[in-house]
Amino acid sequence: MSTLKSGATATQSGTYVEVGHGGGKVKKAKRIEVKKGDTLPELEPYTVTIVHKGEKKKRNRRHRWQFVK
Repeated sequence: MSTLKSGATATQSGTYVEVGHGGGKVKKAKRIEVKKGDTLPELEPYTVTIVHKGEKKKRNRRHRWQFVK
């Protein structure tokens, strides 16, 4: 299933749920009801720290919306 970014236009009417950056489950995920053509609400950004070969890098991420039913 595809995911939509915050601020995107809803492709279908129904329930959308918050999922992780890669489409995985999120604790205490938000659920919304929208109509086709409505704009999806903004989700809060967060920062992750990645350690690769001893070097720490920070990346900004943002959850996405996924159509449920």
